[in-house]
Amino acid sequence: MRWTMTEGFPSASDPTPRDRTAVAVTVDNLIRRRLRIGDPRDPRAIAEGLRRAFPGQARSLDLEASGLPLLPAAAALPAARAAEAGPSGAELDQATGDVERDLRALVADNQLKDIEPELQGWGQAIRGIVAEGIGAARIALDPRARDRAMGARRQLGDYARLARFVGALTCGQNQAYRRLAQSLDEVAALILVLIGESLARMGTGGGRFLLQAPASELQARRDAVILALRNLNGATQEAYGSKDWPFGLRGLRGVLRLLDESGHADLRALFEENTVARLMDDLLDRASNVDAWGLRALGATAAFTVQRLDRLVQIIDDRVRPGSPPLAAFIEAIRLFVDGFRGTGSGYRLLFIARPPAVFYGLYGIGGPDAPTRRLIELVIARGRLAELLDCYLGCACCEEPAICQVLLDKLLYDTDRAIDLYALGAHSAGDTEPEWRAAAYGLLADTFLQRPYATCLQGLCLPALADPHSGLRATLEATRNQLVNIGAMLPVASPPNLPAAQVTRRREIMRDELCLQREMDRRCSGLLATMAPTCIGADRALARIEDLIGDAIGRLLLPDNRECPAAELRFPPTAEESLQALDDIRQTPLFGALVVANRRQ
Repeated sequence: MRWTMTEGFPSASDPTPRDRTAVAVTVDNLIRRRLRIGDPRDPRAIAEGLRRAFPGQARSLDLEASGLPLLPAAAALPAARAAEAGPSGAELDQATGDVERDLRALVADNQLKDIEPELQGWGQAIRGIVAEGIGAARIALDPRARDRAMGARRQLGDYARLARFVGALTCGQNQAYRRLAQSLDEVAALILVLIGESLARMGTGGGRFLLQAPASELQARRDAVILALRNLNGATQEAYGSKDWPFGLRGLRGVLRLLDESGHADLRALFEENTVARLMDDLLDRASNVDAWGLRALGATAAFTVQRLDRLVQIIDDRVRPGSPPLAAFIEAIRLFVDGFRGTGSGYRLLFIARPPAVFYGLYGIGGPDAPTRRLIELVIARGRLAELLDCYLGCACCEEPAICQVLLDKLLYDTDRAIDLYALGAHSAGDTEPEWRAAAYGLLADTFLQRPYATCLQGLCLPALADPHSGLRATLEATRNQLVNIGAMLPVASPPNLPAAQVTRRREIMRDELCLQREMDRRCSGLLATMAPTCIGADRALARIEDLIGDAIGRLLLPDNRECPAAELRFPPTAEESLQALDDIRQTPLFGALVVANRRQ
């Protein structure tokens, strides 16, 4: 029997609801956020979400359905864990178990009893980060969850580097600290794989449309557009006072006249609240389904819907004079809403980390991975080889120079992880955007270490492998450097051909900013390292070597301020009182008086 669609209800051929109210969208977002599901209209997904949220009640229902007596709440068994694709079984359990065992081993070691409170703090923080990262990585289709997962991975990398640093300066405990760092690296790597597994659910095409804002935030941006429109047309304003100017109404008149004169009169409808609200609600309705089908459907339609709003912004531009603050607020609110739907591939490379190379062709596109993705894959392989060699060659270092050299090499290993993160979030098919250039800064750091050995670091008796140019460790370092810095094209000291000087300078500034972030982080950790590391070698000397290495790398960028890092300062526009004071100061100068006299003579 065929039935037709009434207002707010779907038809037999089109199951998508129409004319959904803002309250319905808000309720859907609440259900999705609390139950951790993708489609709030899927009864099976809601049932599974409720079972996860209330495991005790779910267990009781299972027992009742099986005809078994109900157990007391205290004796109820935990709910069975649902089977998941990817590294959710033995690999993930082993990695998290390794972290727990390594933490317990360090806390229980009687030789580290003096820093037991610090190690207990490590354990508490690391357990929370691991849980947050894994939980967020499972729902990485949500943009904020993807950001939290990448943030957790970076924090695990920070703790891994700190553990290696303290272990290098603690004779007899180096291996224990390095085992903890290795376990943290395992979890951090699996977080990347879990994110790739989540993105793989986009389908066989490996779609590159990923939302940049969650549905709840898009709803807030939608409300901001409506409020700005009401302020523009005077619907929310009180009666104008005797000294008030109708900037909003003047700006609205100017825009409507501009649209008529430019031949884009169809955009006048966007200044009607019902029309623009319906347009944005349709987008929000599709954006609320943060699953594979929902994102692919949104990616196929959002560009055409958003293009109408974007065309309005482009037509208005800055052509309405005098300027109208309510009109500017309306345009900025539209821009903020549109930015959440801009198609981007940021993170699409993680799909190739989560999948074996055997399935790249055909299953995830017939073209295969692009050049930056292939570089990312090679970088991940080189990073694993470098970590293995560092644990093998430097496991028994107990004298000062080899220990400091180990700290420097562990720093390069940490930098490789950060470069992997940056490449994973890049989206340019040629790898020529800011994330890749920030990753190149770490390649410059490795190149500086290889070209400018520090003291006896490369000639230390305990580390002959670094002195041999054909050894596996040095070759792996050079291979890692080459993946990040394409000599002659990306290395900043050799300016790329056919590139304007302003772009070269901008790229060098980006690389310097990334290196400055690392220098600032090391300075903040100096107090903690001085507390946890023995004083026989001294963390201050190791940190000084790292700072010299970063300073030399910044110096190679050939920027005007050389090795210095600019201070981050927020600049606020002057207040009315400050502006009047500045004008009064100018009036008091002799030059101003001379200009007034000369003007009068003319």
